[in-house]
Amino acid sequence: MITWFRRLSWPKRLLATGGGLFLLLVVLVVIGYLTTSVPNPNKIATDQATQITYWSGTPVGSLGKNRVIVPLSAVSKDAQHAVLAAEDREFYSEPGISLKGIGRALFANVQAGGVQQGGSTITQQYAKNAFLTQDRTFTRKIKEVFIAVKMSQTVSKDTILEDYLNTIYFGRGAYGIEAAAQTYFHTPAAHLTAAQGAVLASSIRSPAGYDPAHHLAKAKDRWAFVVKGMTDKGWLNAADAAALRYPAVDPIKQDASFPGTLDYVRQQVIAELGTHGITESQLQSGGLQVRTTIDKQAEDAAVTTEQKLVEAQSSGTNPPVSALVSIEPRTGRVVAYYGGKGGGFDYASDGRVQPGSSMKPYVLATALTEGKSLSTQYDGSSPQTVCGQLAHNDSGDPPFGNIDLATGLEFSVNTVYLHLACDVGPNKIRDLAHKAGLGPDPLDGQGSPSAQIALGSGGYEIRPIDQADGYATFAGQGVQADPYFVEAVYRVHNGKRDSKPFYTHKQQHQTAFSADVAADATSAMVKVVQGGTGTNAQLSGRPTAGKTGTTGKNTNAWFCGFTPQLATAVWIGNVHGGTVTLGGKKGIYGGTVPAQIFKQYMDAALQGKPVMQFPPKVGVGTATTPSVTATTTSTPTVTATPSKLPVSPPPVSPTGIPTILPTSPPPATQPPPSSSPSPPAPSQAASPAASP
Repeated sequence: MITWFRRLSWPKRLLATGGGLFLLLVVLVVIGYLTTSVPNPNKIATDQATQITYWSGTPVGSLGKNRVIVPLSAVSKDAQHAVLAAEDREFYSEPGISLKGIGRALFANVQAGGVQQGGSTITQQYAKNAFLTQDRTFTRKIKEVFIAVKMSQTVSKDTILEDYLNTIYFGRGAYGIEAAAQTYFHTPAAHLTAAQGAVLASSIRSPAGYDPAHHLAKAKDRWAFVVKGMTDKGWLNAADAAALRYPAVDPIKQDASFPGTLDYVRQQVIAELGTHGITESQLQSGGLQVRTTIDKQAEDAAVTTEQKLVEAQSSGTNPPVSALVSIEPRTGRVVAYYGGKGGGFDYASDGRVQPGSSMKPYVLATALTEGKSLSTQYDGSSPQTVCGQLAHNDSGDPPFGNIDLATGLEFSVNTVYLHLACDVGPNKIRDLAHKAGLGPDPLDGQGSPSAQIALGSGGYEIRPIDQADGYATFAGQGVQADPYFVEAVYRVHNGKRDSKPFYTHKQQHQTAFSADVAADATSAMVKVVQGGTGTNAQLSGRPTAGKTGTTGKNTNAWFCGFTPQLATAVWIGNVHGGTVTLGGKKGIYGGTVPAQIFKQYMDAALQGKPVMQFPPKVGVGTATTPSVTATTTSTPTVTATPSKLPVSPPPVSPTGIPTILPTSPPPATQPPPSSSPSPPAPSQAASPAASP
């Protein structure tokens, strides 16, 4: 045999080799087909629901299944066609698999070094869901193909489609099209219109990613793709398709297993794991245990404090809303999370508002990085023209002269920090703030920031979770760690958890600024709490650092602070605009209720934890006294129009609250008053007022 092969020319050797390999492949395929049987359904994973736990292992809640089995005749033809248009347009003519799709997926998977794409038909998807595991392996994929081919020869297409529609996951805890129709539209599947069916079909690829409550634009694009597919296949005529409009979708209902703000934790867990390849469908299918980062003692403290100081004090038709996020420095572990009282918009992560003077520590850190020191002085008088704009401190302030940066932060003196922002450069401040954890640039596509970034205005908007991350970077001696909610995920078999998790969090961190800069900036923020605008935030027997922030008309009020082992951001705002009214009092400042929330929460969250000290001040940089002269001017004050959080549940990120900072009363313990302004848009002359 070998001698015969050697006598062949090279072209014939190659032809013979190729033919032999082809015959071997055919034999393997035939053997695989003949030896494959269609197994019994595996109950779509396991009878045990996925359990989500606190950091300690104490249960938070369970992700169960919502499914109602219906015959294919109880699903409208429009909905059937929408699913086919979204997932498998050749379903009724193909042999259970798509060779083109498999080839495309195989090429992508070889490039990726593993199974990343499925190229799956509806028959293959059903085979995977009903008979196989969710593991992404080539072995499982090969089994899926053989089962799909066998099913297409032994089971009718209508039966396969019926089973598929009853088992597929549509998001919001809904398994099967009947449960999905009730969840999204409060109607039976038999009554689904073409537009409604296209919404449900759009969600199959990524239920969380295409949910219109969170990703409306993306959901509409996918919906249009499905409608076009229905038209291309002749299931919907062009005139009817042109007349279709995206239908109203019911708001997300709170999961009863996760009461109040814990439902936001559930949503964060699902979203985070989705980015790591663990789909919501896998979580909802059961058989897993998810250990979160949430500390029960801290979470209970957050909820209790918010209920006492905000929820119980709110009344009327325009009550304020609040958020609290607490993060462990240097790890990014989210220890406590309050996105609102629950059942609506997540104010901690889904919306942006102006931060007011809680941005000033980033300005200070930038200045220290650029070689200035805490002893560097600027003219703190008011009013004066700064960077071509009229700037004001609080109207009750004494006539400050030259004061150093530490004192300017302690009493939130606007004129000092506007001068400082001009000197070090707004772009450098923005870059450092983003390295510290302030997330995607809210000014992307709108040009560079102005000096007003120092006052948390001029279009610069952030989320409470970003501020918690940023202040955790100060507490972490300049090291920023990305916030995360899931520590590990385990498989559970017959009630027993595996000893090792199949997923664990991998920490992502970077150095935003030096430890020396962090130490000096922290020492200045300690003074804010000891005798400046944040005295209400003083913790019992623990060193505390932080900064207040209030935006115009008292629409938003912040306190962001930290101890060496925990950083927390507290925000209270008015989603409809106007001044926040709480407990019958109109107008709150960062140094009042937010600082009180911070204190009560942190005292309870840290109870029993060791008392730790901040690193000592280093004294970086060189002290200077710039020759800046205050100039009184008659330039008119211009009012800015910053952002607001939307009424829940909003489809898009909020914008529109007018913001120019209010006047604040001086602290009782110090002669200088508190300040924390928000001036107008960059290209206009501004006259920011002061606030804490």
